[in-house]
Amino acid sequence: MSVARGTTNRRFRRRQVFAAVAIVLALAVAATALVVSSFGGRATTTTRPDVPIVEGVGAPDGVAASAADAGAAELGTTSYEIPAGALFVSPSGDNDADGSLESPLRTIKAALARVSAGGMIVLRAGEYHEAFTIAEGTPVTVQSYPGEVVWLDGSEIVKGWQLDGEQADREQADGEQTGGEQTGDELWSVAWGTVFDSSPTYERGAPDNTEQYWNFVTAAHPLAAHPDQLWLDDAPLTQVGSRDEVTASSFFHDESAGALYLGENPSGHTVRASTLQRALSIRAEGSTIRGIGVRRFAPSVPDFGAVTVERPGVTIENVVITESATSGLFITAANTTIRQVTVTESGMIGVAANYADNLLIDGLKASGNNTEWFNRAPVAGGLKLTRSRTVEIRNSDFSANNATALWFDQSCRDMTITGSTFVGNAGHGLFLEISARALVADNYLADNRIYGMKINDTSSVEIRDNIVVGSRNAIAVLQDERLKSDENEAGHDERHLDDPEMTWVGTDVSIIGNTLVGSSEALLWVEDYSRTRSARDFGITVDNNLYVRATDTAPRTLIAWPTNAIGVTPFSSLADFARGTGQEQTGLEHLGGSVLER
Repeated sequence: MSVARGTTNRRFRRRQVFAAVAIVLALAVAATALVVSSFGGRATTTTRPDVPIVEGVGAPDGVAASAADAGAAELGTTSYEIPAGALFVSPSGDNDADGSLESPLRTIKAALARVSAGGMIVLRAGEYHEAFTIAEGTPVTVQSYPGEVVWLDGSEIVKGWQLDGEQADREQADGEQTGGEQTGDELWSVAWGTVFDSSPTYERGAPDNTEQYWNFVTAAHPLAAHPDQLWLDDAPLTQVGSRDEVTASSFFHDESAGALYLGENPSGHTVRASTLQRALSIRAEGSTIRGIGVRRFAPSVPDFGAVTVERPGVTIENVVITESATSGLFITAANTTIRQVTVTESGMIGVAANYADNLLIDGLKASGNNTEWFNRAPVAGGLKLTRSRTVEIRNSDFSANNATALWFDQSCRDMTITGSTFVGNAGHGLFLEISARALVADNYLADNRIYGMKINDTSSVEIRDNIVVGSRNAIAVLQDERLKSDENEAGHDERHLDDPEMTWVGTDVSIIGNTLVGSSEALLWVEDYSRTRSARDFGITVDNNLYVRATDTAPRTLIAWPTNAIGVTPFSSLADFARGTGQEQTGLEHLGGSVLER
């Protein structure tokens, strides 16, 4: 694998850091010890370990610029060409019209029924409350009209609210005694017949996983898999499990009674509720979607996503997908291109991909996902890929996700991750698991709650020229007891069972030219949990890295290294590590400077 070098020059950056008489502490991204992220209106706080910050160890200019440019263009700013023969759609149109610019159709479904293979559908400004499928054999381009804001919206305004019957009786009684003063804890209700499937796994109707730490839904957030969504003046409300739990910021859906309950008087407010599940299913090879927004759809977990790519050769560009009940975007086809796409505030995961070979992701912004607090495993966070080969992710931003930011799992192969940022995520920044052949270069990872990078049971990995700041371990290379030879072990790609390079054994890992700053345990941690291999068996090469910590005891261990198969040897200094292992002959260690307080 090869990839263009980033704009950062390693050796120049080192000279810049160490030439100063006094090293000034600063960081472009983390100015405080607390990373506060907003997930769908519910704030979560991540406390990171004390981290010494050295001038010049912020995100490299090129990476920072790429990440800042990640995500879709602001809706209404794109201007795509429109060929002759395109069909036009407008919320004020008529489905009996001819579909011209002067006489647009009213619905996207009507346009799809008329469009020819290879044709174009142009959406005029407004909201489209509909779900549609691009059918197999009829590839089309669906795009916004130049300069106009277009939303596919899965919600409707809910009207007809009344003071709940029990509350009304109580208020009337109180009024006779107190002169009509309100109690301040009223419930408001409306008849509601929309019921969604709340299956917690990808198998409809199946119960949740029972293996410890591997359930989708946690006891702390038992309603996570319920796709109901309500907004009061665009502010999302939290779903609760009974009438008694309803507050001004929450709602209850009583499915048996067919009613919704609010704790805030809706008079003078706009209340919206999701009534559609999947916005768009793309089942025609070679289709393109660009310049539009998708919001407030309510896919159940088994629906996989508000937008699904199910055939090869699809391009999604300058699209915003937000406030999906569970998953935003799901890809299960080869040769997909995701370019300048924003996926935010998904209930479980922003983007998921399976069997997505030859996938290009350029300029993705996946942030603020897992608003419903699904368990981090088996799937939640920014982006997870499984059983996918030849995947390139570049110039992207994975930030403030309430789980792992970017996760490759279950026999992925030939992965390239470059020029991207991973900041303030509640799980790992980057996680490579039971996979093979990866290049991770010129990325910036900071303030991720667990590991900056976790490389688990993955072979042939090149990690170079990255900056990793402030996690439990900056980089961890780990091995557990799972083996590909065990046919009963989950995670095989049945298309490539005989691939000799997919071993699930962490070998041939090189960690070269990176900057590792601060951590609570160790800057680099290597361990075989099965207690069968030493670092020599891992085949790890570690050299030319810069290690930065506040003092020689913060963290106490610089590098944890399995000098034998029995356990891990902690090294407190780079000099000791180099003498004891023969690694890091050109590495550098910096101690000193104040520490940001918690």
